[in-house]
Amino acid sequence: MGKYGTPVSPCSETTSCLFKTSTSNQQTIANRTNLITEKKRKFFEEPPPQVMHQTFTTMNLSRPLLKAINDLGFSHPTPIQTSTIPVALMGKDICACAATGTGKTAAYMLPILERLIYRPQQASVTRVLILTPTRELAIQIHSVTKALSKHTNIQVCLATGGLDGKSQEAALRKGPDIVIATPGRLVDHLHNTPSFNLQTVEIIVLDEADRMLDENFKDQMEEIMKLSPRGRQTMLFSATMTDEVEELVSLSLNQPVRLFVDNNTDVAHNLRQEFVRIRSNREEDRLAIITALCSRTFNEHCLIFLQTKTSAHRLRIILGLLGLNVEELHGNLTQLQRLEALRKFKAGEVDILVATDLASRGLDILGVKTVINANLPPTLKQYIHRVGRTARAGRSGRSVSLVGEKERKLLKEIVKLAKTPVKSRIVPTEVIEKYKSKIQGLEKDLKEILKQESEEKELRISEMEMNKARNLIEHEEEIFSRPPRVWFQSKADLKRKSDKAANGPASKKSKNENKKGRIAVSANENEEDKKKRKEMEFIAREVKRSKKKKRLHAFPPDKPDFNSKAGKSSKTKSAAAAGGSRLKAFDKELTDTSKKALKTFRQSSRPDDSKKFKKSPGRFKSKKRYKRR
Repeated sequence: MGKYGTPVSPCSETTSCLFKTSTSNQQTIANRTNLITEKKRKFFEEPPPQVMHQTFTTMNLSRPLLKAINDLGFSHPTPIQTSTIPVALMGKDICACAATGTGKTAAYMLPILERLIYRPQQASVTRVLILTPTRELAIQIHSVTKALSKHTNIQVCLATGGLDGKSQEAALRKGPDIVIATPGRLVDHLHNTPSFNLQTVEIIVLDEADRMLDENFKDQMEEIMKLSPRGRQTMLFSATMTDEVEELVSLSLNQPVRLFVDNNTDVAHNLRQEFVRIRSNREEDRLAIITALCSRTFNEHCLIFLQTKTSAHRLRIILGLLGLNVEELHGNLTQLQRLEALRKFKAGEVDILVATDLASRGLDILGVKTVINANLPPTLKQYIHRVGRTARAGRSGRSVSLVGEKERKLLKEIVKLAKTPVKSRIVPTEVIEKYKSKIQGLEKDLKEILKQESEEKELRISEMEMNKARNLIEHEEEIFSRPPRVWFQSKADLKRKSDKAANGPASKKSKNENKKGRIAVSANENEEDKKKRKEMEFIAREVKRSKKKKRLHAFPPDKPDFNSKAGKSSKTKSAAAAGGSRLKAFDKELTDTSKKALKTFRQSSRPDDSKKFKKSPGRFKSKKRYKRR
């Protein structure tokens, strides 16, 4: 009964309890959210009032920089430049995010150069370090920096992989004002180049920080931050704020100013997006469709993205055989070949550039009219970066993507976020069949070219080995007198890391792929190579066995197990050799676990029951009854 005699339903108290519980849970979640927001608010410093500068002349920049800006043809600062330059000149740490093609390089380089103009001239030391994930982006930043600082005496040095290390060491010893580097090569120089360190660095810029963490540069980044001085100014530019990037922000930045011009999930407003549908039973048409698009419509200033290096190389050969002016850009090329391909495409000497995701981030290539995606990338972020190579700095552009049935989910996200209507492009069936027959006709020439290239590669490798051996013979004393190169990770650390990766969820898949690969190789090799491979596999197995711990045996190695087949076969021989010595009954009872031995052992432990077993052997024939007993 209620307070005034009214009946109370039995579930009303329970409902009120549940309501109270849900309210308390909501309150706890709200408190936690407020706590996280408060922590972020305390960590990030409030940006100063934004002044929308219409020209560079109102930004308090020096005359040499304004002259260089005028020479480059920059008229008005972009939103990221307007936001970043005044804050960077104040010496504050910055965490910035802006869409691709909005002038991030000039946004951090102009305030850096402004500060370096007024540096002390007595000693030449390295004051600025700029880190990038790819060599091509580092080279692009180097060229922009040289152009902006051409009316000053600021020295700039490039330290990336694929280029001559000795000349880089010599340049770093002179103490250049700005060092533009990739993480791996920089760590190499820090540990192996005498008189080069980061103790004098005042400013560090992390460009494309999310890509650096994607490319497994985390260990190198931690090492660089550890070797850098604490009182530095750090500017971090990232396309997206993932958990890993936020962790890097918390480790490397000190009360940064957060400058998010946009969330970088939108493509350029002047980009026309088109999609070609690929049916599930027509996946083999992709190559013919790309060939048709390049031959018929998009045959100049076109950039094609593919998933793998081998498919990019194959497409480059096919388009070249069809008479198109084409180059390729991927990781299987040398650094000089990559730079030459990029230079030709930028200069307009090449109409089509076939590339992997190596060219999808940060590269500013003027005049790209069309981007073709042979496959949609795994994530929306990668798609935005790919199509961001065109429609840059206010220009218009077009992207054409081939979409299969498995890629429809990503297509829905792209269509949902698109601000302009997305178009569907249809390639006629007769055109596809025409180019399929053309590609089939080129198959013989394609195989011949690939065979010649593999032979040339083997010759180059053999020549390199010969030169290496000759150098070892001629300059043996000089080579072995050099101090060995040091790496910040020991062999034990690398082994631990590889073991951790091997035990991961993707290890089984990789092992199966390796097995398949071995079978394919063994089918194409001759008898001599097959014999050598088997010998190597045997040696590897023996080494693996020797490292394994020895098993514990019930019997000593000199005494055979009489229950095993080997023991039974060698019973008489071992007995004769050992003077008729046999195992004791007690040892035999302990080690013999066969059904017959167990039955006998149980009978002998209960002498009253042994008579019953002898009298009626079929009494406990049923397994269930025997188990119960």
